[in-house]
Amino acid sequence: MTTTLRPAGPGRDGVYSICANGRSVGGVHLTPLGPWGAGTGWILHIQVLPSRRRRGHACVAMLAAEEIMRGRRCTRMAAAVPEGNRAATGLVQALGYAPDSRRLAAPVRATGLPPGVRMMDPDERDAWCAAELHRCAADLRAAGWAAPVAQARAQARLDHPTAPAPYTLGEGAVVWVAHGVILALTAPTPADAATLLRAAGHVTATQGLHEVAIELPDDTHAKVCTGAGFAPRTRYWGKPIL
Repeated sequence: MTTTLRPAGPGRDGVYSICANGRSVGGVHLTPLGPWGAGTGWILHIQVLPSRRRRGHACVAMLAAEEIMRGRRCTRMAAAVPEGNRAATGLVQALGYAPDSRRLAAPVRATGLPPGVRMMDPDERDAWCAAELHRCAADLRAAGWAAPVAQARAQARLDHPTAPAPYTLGEGAVVWVAHGVILALTAPTPADAATLLRAAGHVTATQGLHEVAIELPDDTHAKVCTGAGFAPRTRYWGKPIL
């Protein structure tokens, strides 16, 4: 039995059919663009028909996806796995992917900005973004990311020129939220982090959205996020494909 990937058709860029002996048994959606910046290929979604599972189709499809992304000059792969999906987790682990970060989300409501929280002015925003870019890239390099890929991921995280300015409590306590996603959260104390999370929730609610999400690359703010009602939704996995 031969498993291959075939383009799904015109107007469906990045969507491929998983074929076994020429017959479609599932599909996969790939993109060289994503929240980690240039150079990282994403497996956004993969599915195999229930009657064709446990036959290795998904494994072969993911290996083929890596070759496709390598051909598009990607040096790293990433996969988004729904929290609690054991089958998908086992697959990415078997293929050498390592856990990278986790996306959490919480419902929001407009309660007003907490006392002391204010929006940054333009000069503050520019200075903070420059410092945060350096800090984020340094943290990623320390975690084992190659310098160019770490820089690209940090840049993608902070490259939102049309997003509203970050909010601050002063003394390094900053939250930046846009379109229902917390782009950055820096806080010297758990109390500051909790206050800024409330601010992010209020801002998100005033935009007509029902929940706010955050990606946590480590456990620095995990406890305070859980206490604020955030629940895990997605685990991100990654590996180099040099």
